[in-house]
Amino acid sequence: MRRFRGGNVTVPKFPVGGVLKTSMNDFPGRISTVVFSRGCNFRCVYCHNPELAAPERHASTEDVSHERLFEWLRLNRTLLDAVVVTGGEPTLHRSLPDFLGRIRKLGFEVKLDTNGTNPLMLEALLKDGLVDYIAMDIKALPDREAYAKVCGVTITEKMLARVLRSLRLLHETQVACEVRTTLLRPFHDESDIAALAGMVGVPFFLQQFDPEKTLEPFPGKPFEREEVEKIIAGIEPKAGSLCLR
Repeated sequence: MRRFRGGNVTVPKFPVGGVLKTSMNDFPGRISTVVFSRGCNFRCVYCHNPELAAPERHASTEDVSHERLFEWLRLNRTLLDAVVVTGGEPTLHRSLPDFLGRIRKLGFEVKLDTNGTNPLMLEALLKDGLVDYIAMDIKALPDREAYAKVCGVTITEKMLARVLRSLRLLHETQVACEVRTTLLRPFHDESDIAALAGMVGVPFFLQQFDPEKTLEPFPGKPFEREEVEKIIAGIEPKAGSLCLR
């Protein structure tokens, strides 16, 4: 735990639930280590990290030692370009800036994955130059009922407003960024995809649902790849910012 100078507020250590030591896919153009944080304010039905998002419902593992993680990063500085911090939802934790600062001091670039529900944290990270790339998930159209069906929690207007504020931050920043939506019926249809593409305003990646490991039993029907490609082809304008991953 860390205690703020001049105050009595104690901030718990950033909770690392897992580490993927080497990835070629999680940070475009970079070789990275992926750090998975514990805890999330959503319970998305298709979540592929259920033991991190909802540890009360799944067998948990011990947190990864910061000492061992940073020793790995120090020893592999010449082999790695970046660190990706994902989750769970990393921005829930007040210790995130300090954690990213330690990564920065080792000379790594940083990519952050977020659901966009903490724009104040996101704004602070951008202001302090602690991130080089942001990937934000938009679960559905910004509608309380649509979001709740995917996220498995009560969605308030304030929560949706925070998501949209985070999207505006991506519009305003010079930092590289992207938005992602995982497609799955009955939560999305062709009109949803077109509407989301019109509002995102930054590189937008559509992701196919992977049923291998999820928070809930198989919750719907995935889109066929050819079907999504046809939908994309019919969306205007074709600026190259919308594609299937």
